[in-house]
Amino acid sequence: MAKAKTLGSNGGNLYERANDMFVKVTAGDTDGSYEVCEERCPAGFASRPHMHTASHETFYVLQGSATFLLGDEQHDGKVGDLIHIPPNVPHQMIAGDDGVRVLMVYSPGTTEAMFADMTALTPEERADFKTGAAVAAKHNTVWVEDFPPSKE
Repeated sequence: MAKAKTLGSNGGNLYERANDMFVKVTAGDTDGSYEVCEERCPAGFASRPHMHTASHETFYVLQGSATFLLGDEQHDGKVGDLIHIPPNVPHQMIAGDDGVRVLMVYSPGTTEAMFADMTALTPEERADFKTGAAVAAKHNTVWVEDFPPSKE
């Protein structure tokens, strides 16, 4: 049986890269149903364009702002906005001028293992598309090369 859990603002499993990812509620806490993460991104940070083949991803903007590219649509996320992305939708988040802090829910909870594997790579390995894409693929995530799609 799962136990109740409380965490402070810097609590959780921290994965540091160009952004800080705190996994607050792990898949182990929810029998794999979901994970809750807090992502803190500096100004201009851009996630690698990707899509999840089996997971829903939901963002709730806590602080700052970000541009969310979702398929061929663009949405500006500000404090209080919620962005939900179903499986197989290519997407990217780009932090605004003051950075962004978002609460994220992944369902089912399968992404923390990817964060751990990506964090274990050297910066050079993470920068290499093929290496990172191979790691992501092990975790039901596809890196998208031609994104956003051309309007032509």
